[in-house]
Amino acid sequence: MTTAPALATERFLTAQQREIARLQRMRGRACLEPAEADALASLHDSLPLDPAGADEATALLTRSVSRELEIPEYYRYTCLHVYGWFLDFFPDDPVAGALLALHTTLTDLLEVERAAWVAGTEPECGDERIKRLDHATVAVRATVVNHLLQVRIGDLVDRAAADPELARRTALLAECTRFPRSDRHEENVFLRAVQCCETLFFLIRRLSVETTANKDEFPARAAARLELAVVCAGLLNDVFGVLRTMTPEGFMTFRDFTGAASAVQSLNYHTMEISVYGYDPRKAEVFKAVDHLEVLNDDRVRAHRPLSASLADTADPRLRKGWAELDRALAKWRGGHYRFARTYLPSDTPASGGTDGAAYVKRFVKKDACVAGADPFGGLPLLSGFLYR
Repeated sequence: MTTAPALATERFLTAQQREIARLQRMRGRACLEPAEADALASLHDSLPLDPAGADEATALLTRSVSRELEIPEYYRYTCLHVYGWFLDFFPDDPVAGALLALHTTLTDLLEVERAAWVAGTEPECGDERIKRLDHATVAVRATVVNHLLQVRIGDLVDRAAADPELARRTALLAECTRFPRSDRHEENVFLRAVQCCETLFFLIRRLSVETTANKDEFPARAAARLELAVVCAGLLNDVFGVLRTMTPEGFMTFRDFTGAASAVQSLNYHTMEISVYGYDPRKAEVFKAVDHLEVLNDDRVRAHRPLSASLADTADPRLRKGWAELDRALAKWRGGHYRFARTYLPSDTPASGGTDGAAYVKRFVKKDACVAGADPFGGLPLLSGFLYR
């Protein structure tokens, strides 16, 4: 069977680029021979700073192994630079672009899981995993991004298939981000789940900022953006449902290969929480300890007026209802994150980011300590864009 990822590879990558992808994927990036890693890094670092044409795909495929760029391990692992490149194509509607990226990521994982099922290499939970992925993919396709015109993500997916440039970009997004550190099948699920969560963190943050900005003058638009944020929070829980089809034993087969690639380093996650709940002073030391997170201690970020404070006294029933649903869905996700850490990490095993694992996650499940600033535009544009390093 020829899968969609294989067809995309043949159509949009040169023979050299296909070999670059195969080499990194064969045993996993963590298992590259030193000479192989050096060759890939040298290839990337010899490219122009703003590559075009065929060099563009080569740069996307190899940025994570660059020796010249200072890239935190989490971003080497997650390949979020490719998502940033994809979203650059949607400057006027990054929400639609991010939902299309989410659909592309889920669909690619679904193709990989179905191929493994046919080949007989899928784990015992494979049928349930495929069922949950199907459910999440259908939910994304049904998501309305333009209420006035009733445009759904499924319409954008169909449009992408007919648009040569968008078809190329969606294919490269899938191909240039499918790089686990190991050759263990279960790591595909973990990596794709992390990438989906990053996309959803951005969406919830962006929609929260838009809701706050529109609630006074354009309450109907604010309510629509908030309702879309609720959908995205529900999808976060759906993604965790897919992740939980992996057993703790399956997780430990690849966990050591991920090294220091810790979600504690995620800009999109921390800024989502700031935009929704406000700055959490308990995280000041965490931000200070990670170079690229230190910007989150900035006074302008601390001054941001979060969605929770903006809607605290609203009389609009749609906004009240939307906030309650969003808060509930995010609380469910945080609880699920804590249970995942508690279940999948042995009690004597530190987390990859150097934290104490489940105990660290538990400290931030409740949001009572968050402090709301007074400026709805505080921290912008940092809090409105897709973030990676």
